[in-house]
Amino acid sequence: MGPWVSPGVARRVQLCAQSARRATRPADPGRARPVAAVIGGMGRRDRVAGRPAWCSPCVSSPVGRQGGPGQHQRREWPLMGERDRGLFDLDADTRQVPQYDQMALPGRVPALTLLYHPRLTRIGERVLVRELASPSGRVAVSRLTPEFAPPSQPAAALPLASPFLSRRPMWIASEYDGSFTIDAREAAAAVIVDGVAVPATLNVPATAVERGVVVEVGGPVVLLLHLLDPAQKPAERFELVGDSDGVAQVRHHIARVARLQAPVLVRGETGTGKELVARAVHDASERADKPYLTVNMAAIPSSLAASELFGHVRGAFSGASHANLGFFGRADGGSLFLDEIGDTPPEVQAALLRVLETGEVQQVGADKHRQVDVRLIAATDANIEKEVEAGRFRAPLFYRLANQEIRLPPLRERRDDVGRLLIHFLRHELEALGRESELLDVDAQGMSWLPAPIVARLARYAWPGNVRQLRNVARYLASLEHRQLAVQVDDPHLNRLLPNAGSAVPTIDASADEIRARLAALEAERSSAPATAGDAAEVEKKRTPSDIGPDELERVLAAVDYKLGPAAAELGISRPALNDLVDAHPTLVRANNLTREQLLAALEDHEGAPDALWKALKVSKRGLKLRMSELGMS
Repeated sequence: MGPWVSPGVARRVQLCAQSARRATRPADPGRARPVAAVIGGMGRRDRVAGRPAWCSPCVSSPVGRQGGPGQHQRREWPLMGERDRGLFDLDADTRQVPQYDQMALPGRVPALTLLYHPRLTRIGERVLVRELASPSGRVAVSRLTPEFAPPSQPAAALPLASPFLSRRPMWIASEYDGSFTIDAREAAAAVIVDGVAVPATLNVPATAVERGVVVEVGGPVVLLLHLLDPAQKPAERFELVGDSDGVAQVRHHIARVARLQAPVLVRGETGTGKELVARAVHDASERADKPYLTVNMAAIPSSLAASELFGHVRGAFSGASHANLGFFGRADGGSLFLDEIGDTPPEVQAALLRVLETGEVQQVGADKHRQVDVRLIAATDANIEKEVEAGRFRAPLFYRLANQEIRLPPLRERRDDVGRLLIHFLRHELEALGRESELLDVDAQGMSWLPAPIVARLARYAWPGNVRQLRNVARYLASLEHRQLAVQVDDPHLNRLLPNAGSAVPTIDASADEIRARLAALEAERSSAPATAGDAAEVEKKRTPSDIGPDELERVLAAVDYKLGPAAAELGISRPALNDLVDAHPTLVRANNLTREQLLAALEDHEGAPDALWKALKVSKRGLKLRMSELGMS
């Protein structure tokens, strides 16, 4: 079929061909039914041989009679006359007709965004995983693949390259039902998906990916599996932080409405940044060098609203010893931002409507109207439509304001921006404290002072207070001594800043053999019938470090060969919390805290036998090797 045939025509012809082929399979292969008899009911018939009008030139003789009974000759048939100059072979096998796969149509595709990396400057990098855009596709996530790049520099792609990640990958596969499977069976590092440890495989429904799935890999790397528009075009940033689809759309809306003179209504939940967007509209407009004033309508008493907005003449009321131009008068030539427009008193709404329709304001106590040139930008987090229905907000005013509307997405719908916003706010707060250089501090093992589990927890949170609430969290984290952060993942004050932010993690209290048996059973169970992320979250329950005794801690560590990542996942606590428990244990020690004297004594006691050495010191083999290398010991 020619490439110029429209999808609708192609689909109709496809159905036509399918019916025609079915019609040529009677008991007597030499007697084929005329195609017109088969497809005549598919469209409006014309007057010639009962053909449908949309296929009028294509069927004038029965199929199967060219060259003898049952012998088919391939013939090409024009479609839709002059309008669609396409050709179609009615004898073609229907399997050769192009199918329109929904996954191939323009739209969002799966992507991975770095929410956390030991090098904090890499947070926010991403990669489009087009392999997952079709069923049965899969992608490996390891130290070497895939390559992530800043959204503004797609050519500067680099692998994760974290020494804490193995070359043995975690796999993400797409399924035919639209879900995704996380396969951790080959991964050497622990994998946690939305707070659920994954010893084997975990099925993640499509709805979860639509929302954004937080994947912790090996402890110090946190990814977000989500959907992204591949056609996202670069735009002026307008000092808005973020590269999510939602923010990209807001930027394009700002650029579009900034060229206009019409009023603008900015809508979004509390804390989404409505005032920033209003200011961006003004700064991008022709009025950028003119006044820009802000008024919070909820903060003005009803009795003073008219005077504050439109001004008053001297002596207009008791105490009016001086004339006042009002906000509209002072903003003449520029823009006026009315925040919380839904709280405007009814009597003031009528005056606002008059300003929008005529450009005239009347000062309180004045006899005449005054012409002003002010662009009105309003914002609200209320459901104005319901206010209109209830009669508390004038419908004409709403329609004038909503002619140009910008909607801001809540933070829970732009989870890929959580890491970017957190780093932005931390940098700002540390600069205010004179500690900006601390942002990129790392320890001897190359770990950042900001623990990955904190970022994972923030990414899973619902954020009722949106970006404003995240900034408060960043302000608190910046105020802490960085050496304290490792034990502050479950900090009481952080819990107050993030109410109801708990995540589901495993519960375990068993011997080493029972732990191994549980892991094996989970792997077998999930390999044969993977559970959904939601099901796993309901079964698993959260633990706190205080729930774990010294004996259980030692049993779990021994069962996983003293590897801290798998041990933390099994215990159901964060990696920093596990570090704290190990430091407090009377006989356990972390490899990076071993001294040269301790190592020399252990080498002498065990005559340098490596297997005996790490078991005796109760540290992982890899951790011991890294520590000895740091101390210059072979």
